Amino acid sequence: MKMKREEKQQLITELHEKFSTASVAILMEFNGLGVSEMTELRQKLRGAKGELQVVKNTLARRAADGTNMKATQDAFQGPTAVTFGYGDPVAPARILKEFVDKRTEKVKVKIGMVEGQVLDAAGLKKVASLPKKEVLIADLMSRMQSPMYGLVGGLQGILRKLVYALSAIRDKSTAS
Repeated sequence: MKMKREEKQQLITELHEKFSTASVAILMEFNGLGVSEMTELRQKLRGAKGELQVVKNTLARRAADGTNMKATQDAFQGPTAVTFGYGDPVAPARILKEFVDKRTEKVKVKIGMVEGQVLDAAGLKKVASLPKKEVLIADLMSRMQSPMYGLVGGLQGILRKLVYALSAIRDKSTAS
């Protein structure tokens, strides 16, 4: 079934918009993947503000122009699906990693873009192993607060010693 020119242009425009707004876009090659498996992956991604779309390579290459995905244009070969994530970039990467690990003979991650940076399959695996964004922010905040707590503790110790010294002087003067 041939696509009309308007349909192709609309698809290119939609893909361009997704490439521009997604915090993560991961290209994967799939061979022999069943409909039920694709549906399962789509459902998991939906829960993480993500989606999976099978793309026509020539249209996807055109859609990538003018976006961060331009650097990945050579990877649009063979049966290609793109995983898009619009919130936390780690969640879709983690879901895709778990999915691919169970089906290594059917699915292969090619390349991806995470918050403007192009990463190969190994880099995407590292991203997928990161903790959630909220956990990373909480860890950073606690590390930033740690020196302040140390300073407060040190100042309290100095004040406590001063109070003990004054108290000892008072006790000594009242005893005399």
